[in-house]
Amino acid sequence: MKSQDIKAVLTKMQNDICKGDLDAIYPYFADDIVFHRIPLPDTVGKDANRKGDEAMLAAFTNNRMTIHEIIVEGDTAVMHYTWQAIHSGTSPSLGIPATGKQVTLSGCMLYHWKGDQIIEQWDYTDMLGLMQQLGLVPTPG
Repeated sequence: MKSQDIKAVLTKMQNDICKGDLDAIYPYFADDIVFHRIPLPDTVGKDANRKGDEAMLAAFTNNRMTIHEIIVEGDTAVMHYTWQAIHSGTSPSLGIPATGKQVTLSGCMLYHWKGDQIIEQWDYTDMLGLMQQLGLVPTPG
């Protein structure tokens, strides 16, 4: 895929996931994709990851994503973003009951493409910031 096509697909994917339209984004993932979400264990396969995304969308509502930049070189893309949502259900990876708090996270995602599908994704999200906003970890100062 060309650089401008990858940028357009990644932008569309973020808009679709914020709307909860997982059917629109999953054709872009290879069946055996590996998702790395630091510090969580890797998730292998798009079916396993979809279950995680469904749980995340149930736990966090009113999702909004601001993409600050996308850089593409060859078959690798990096996206810097800010994500906002309301924690309205049990958090899937942390098991935290709903707090009703609005959270704002910054992060970067790195994507490896093969043809028109993503074969590997690294997500570097500010998990400490999330835990502080949810009241699990004290904020310094």
